[in-house]
Amino acid sequence: MKDYLKFNIASTKQSHLSILALLFLIFVSGMLFLFQPEPEANVNKPIPVVVDTMKLRVQDISPIVEYTGRLEPSKKAELKFEINGKISKKFVEPGEFIKSGEKILILEEFYIYKKLYELAKKNYELQTREVQRMAALDKKSLLSKSQYDKTIQKQIELETLMYKSKQDFNKTYIEAKFSGVINEIKVDEGDTVNSNMVVANLIDTTSLDLYVEVRGDVIDGLKLNMDIELLSNDIITSGKLISFQTSPSLETYTHLLRIRIKNKNLRSGMLATAKFVLPEINNSFGIPVSSVLNDNGKKYIFVVDNYKLKKREVNLITRFNEIYVVKGSIKTNDIIVTRDVASLSDDQEVLISK
Repeated sequence: MKDYLKFNIASTKQSHLSILALLFLIFVSGMLFLFQPEPEANVNKPIPVVVDTMKLRVQDISPIVEYTGRLEPSKKAELKFEINGKISKKFVEPGEFIKSGEKILILEEFYIYKKLYELAKKNYELQTREVQRMAALDKKSLLSKSQYDKTIQKQIELETLMYKSKQDFNKTYIEAKFSGVINEIKVDEGDTVNSNMVVANLIDTTSLDLYVEVRGDVIDGLKLNMDIELLSNDIITSGKLISFQTSPSLETYTHLLRIRIKNKNLRSGMLATAKFVLPEINNSFGIPVSSVLNDNGKKYIFVVDNYKLKKREVNLITRFNEIYVVKGSIKTNDIIVTRDVASLSDDQEVLISK
């Protein structure tokens, strides 16, 4: 009986302790809930951007710039009649070579005006002989002064008529002004033409011209007849600079150049690229165009200093191909970002790509 009472008392104490422990846990949990600390702000540290870089070095730069244009015949002419008429005969076809002075087209009026010119010329020649005869009589005082004057006046009138007939006759045909190839004939025999209507094109294929428009700094080192290297259709050749515009265009501020090329492997219409070597720029920095940031009209680059970016303003001296020649608060061995600079900012942490 005693043992049973002892066991009962022990069980009662253990139950009380369990209840107290449970109440204590509930109390502690409630206190923690009531007095829990403010959650810390989840501030994520920016991940450094990986950038491509290069190390600056001072060098003597000989800029090379390239300009592309289309090859054209050195001589070309648009041919047209000065009077209305009908085509009588076509002497050549497109693609044929013709010598200077040879006829290309004639009008039906050609034969009429030719006859009128021949008659006017013959009358003038006859009157010229008459003047010579009268001059001989005048020396011998066998002719009055008025008769001699009338003979000379007649000669002048006939000469004027002859030259007018010749001009009219010349308008009835078209001839080559220089030796070349007939590029196009736009009419056929029997067609009616109007004055000043282009009827044919003549080109000189012995040489070609390349026209390009360049910046003002390009022409500073150019001289007439200097050799210019060219590339066209994988063919490397050279040409002569035969003219360049000293005053810039008011619209584009560029200068027009003309380069004469003689190469039998090139044809009119081909694209050609001319290479110009500019005067050497000493002790300068050359950087990629992609490394320069344009901001409010100023030019900047980013220098990497201890894995942080430093924004530096630079002045552009010139540009050739994809290179800027610059100066500013930069020095040899500075490490600069070479591309994708628009998304970067001053003091930004970066990593350098390998």
